Amino acid sequence: MITARMFARIVCLFTALVVFVHASGDFVLLHTPDSVIFKGNKEIDQSLLKELFSASLGFTVKQKSAWNGIAITSPFNLPEAIVAIAVEGVESLGAIKGKKFPLNVDEVEETTWQALSGRLEERDSDNTLVRIYLGDGLDALGQSALGELKPSPIDESFLKALSLKSDEDRKFLDEVQLLRAIAKKVPTAISTDSKPDVYWLVVSGLKSVFDVHGKNSLAAKEALTLLNEALHDVSKAFMNAYKNQVLIAAFTNDASQVRHTRSILREKRDTPKVGTPSQEGNKETEKLETPKDNDTVQPEPDKINLAKDYDDNYPVIFNIILWFGVVFFFALLAICIFIAEMDPGRDSIIYRMTSNRMKKDN
Repeated sequence: MITARMFARIVCLFTALVVFVHASGDFVLLHTPDSVIFKGNKEIDQSLLKELFSASLGFTVKQKSAWNGIAITSPFNLPEAIVAIAVEGVESLGAIKGKKFPLNVDEVEETTWQALSGRLEERDSDNTLVRIYLGDGLDALGQSALGELKPSPIDESFLKALSLKSDEDRKFLDEVQLLRAIAKKVPTAISTDSKPDVYWLVVSGLKSVFDVHGKNSLAAKEALTLLNEALHDVSKAFMNAYKNQVLIAAFTNDASQVRHTRSILREKRDTPKVGTPSQEGNKETEKLETPKDNDTVQPEPDKINLAKDYDDNYPVIFNIILWFGVVFFFALLAICIFIAEMDPGRDSIIYRMTSNRMKKDN
């Protein structure tokens, strides 16, 4: 019989398991072109972001999912670029403007970036693929992919709760200034073409501000406000550079939650059931291996929907057959219409060939 104390323990264990498995986060769309529409508010896994971005650029989706919050209204007017801003170590971006979806953080942001950039490199090696980790600072970045960045000095008079005397606050404020420097550099550093581009910016200093001051402190709220203003400047700069044909999104990513998720999932998978002997007959439970930070859970080959391997000449042959079929159809249609409207007079070939006796001109 289940007592009240045992029931309370079961509820606490279930609640903790749900919290660890479903790592919470935010996925916010700062700008979407008219050809891509997002709807609903259903939770999305971060491992599906690469599929979402690929579909927005017109590429084939390799991993199927029940998430149906995206619709492509015009396949001939797709975005020319993807701009993604990953904010590490936090769960929410506060009252940021944009279409927001709950995000299940099931992988680190660098894994998502590598999958997306690798997919574009397979199609064309001339795509612009830029990843800037703002936590490295200006000295480490040097000559970035967008050119030389010149952030403005921080005006401490506008700060209320944050202080330049704190190393954590200064690091975050430097990243905010780098975001604003990127926004100023975009109009002169980007030249649009027909090839899709991806810009991936990583903000890491906000977590330190939360850890020092607390998530609900005035410093944390001021930090979120400054970050949202910088994201607005970045979005506006990319929108002007690509004439609004760009998809801009920001999402949170807490790597510690990803590690907890993998550990619990692996424990559930590897722990034998009570009363079930192991394959080698050993009754002792083996110690579970703790995954490393850069481990990724690889799906089994028979459970993923891999696309077929096509030859490099496949798209060429496909286009030849497609457009030949289109031209042949309209040519045949024009011939049929011309014959249908032809005057069946005595001088017509139709009259001569359908008569009982061939007509001869006098």
